[in-house]
Amino acid sequence: MNGVDGLAESIKAGMKRAKKQSEQKALRGVIQGGRVHIGAHSYPLKAAVDVNTDDGSLVWVQLAKSGTAVIVGA
Repeated sequence: MNGVDGLAESIKAGMKRAKKQSEQKALRGVIQGGRVHIGAHSYPLKAAVDVNTDDGSLVWVQLAKSGTAVIVGA
């Protein structure tokens, strides 16, 4: 497409791509010493769901921009 219609289609396609790329996937972590450990990194935690947060618990987390691991499942 050319002209304004082509531009509109390009913008729509770009917005769809950006939205898909910005969706964050949950990461698997383990709770140790009151922090969530994912690989070699550890993060302070907050629970978004009612789960067991004892040491050794395996959890699914999403990382917030503040650097906090938000528990979204176990």
